[in-house]
Formats: sequence, C-alpha cells, structure tokens
Amino acid sequence: MKTLMTLLALCLISMPLAAQPIYKIVDEHGNITYTDQKPSDNAEPMRLPEINVVQGEEAEIPIPEASERDDAPAMNFRIVSPDDQEHIFSAEDTLTVTLDSDIQIPPTAQIVIFINDTAQPPIHSMSADFQSMEPGENTVRAELQTAAGRVLATTDAVTFYMGQTARLNPD
Repeated sequence: MKTLMTLLALCLISMPLAAQPIYKIVDEHGNITYTDQKPSDNAEPMRLPEINVVQGEEAEIPIPEASERDDAPAMNFRIVSPDDQEHIFSAEDTLTVTLDSDIQIPPTAQIVIFINDTAQPPIHSMSADFQSMEPGENTVRAELQTAAGRVLATTDAVTFYMGQTARLNPD
C-alpha cells in the first residue's frame, strides 16, 4: 500500500518535469548527458513518450489466503536426532545431529547448527558429529541458509541431556 502511494506521489511530482524539454548532448568522447538546459540555439528537444497516470480510486490488491498461495511443497526442515528430552550417554561426549526435509536441499545452501545458542561452523550435509559436549541439559537447533547467510528455514529447538558412560581403563 505504501509503495503504491509513493509511486503515485512520484508520478504527480514528475508531471511538471515531463512538460519541460529534455536535451541529449554527446561530447567528443561519446559521453551522453541529458539536460533541461538548451545547449545551443539550434538544439532540438528529445521526443519523450507520454507518461501514463492512473486516475481514480486507489485499487485494493487482493492477497490470496495462505492455502491459495502455497503451491510449493512445505520444506518441513527438522531435527530427526536427537529426540526432544533424549538422554544421550557417550564415552567420547559426542553428539550426532541428524536433519531431514520434505524437499531437496539446494547444493548452494548451508546448514548452521546452534548448540546452546552458539553457532557451529556451517555444514553442507544432513548429519554432523560434535565432540566434547558438556554434560547435563543442552539445546540444539538448525538454520538452513543461503551462502550469503539469509535464513531460508529454521528447525524447532530440541532439548537433550548429555551424560557420560564409564570409560574403561586398558590397564
């Protein structure tokens, strides 16, 4: 709505400017300059196309319902593992995060995993291992991003509990 009003205001402001003659000047180096100042007595103004202005009431732009505009399949980007509230016991304090989506992830996309709200280096696969996890309650979530960092999809956060199993001493 604001864009339409801004466009209409710019058209109204530019109307007096359109009535003035515009001259095209080409210098000896081929550079082109457009001006409303007559460069010489024999200069001819350019013929410009007429400006079309819509008159009348402001048009309402219909916005389709979500069900009407969602022709593309839902991405359904989600964490498959670990499960929410899962207790993980690992001698190496290793967490494996596995993701899934209902559509193919573009090869140029990157996935950023957040463990306890700390971003890990981007990955380009649907599974990754993370070492030296802190024992106790932790959270994990993921973002699917463009190479420039624009977020395309986000998973729900998953809470899990990291525990340690007893390490065997080889002695």
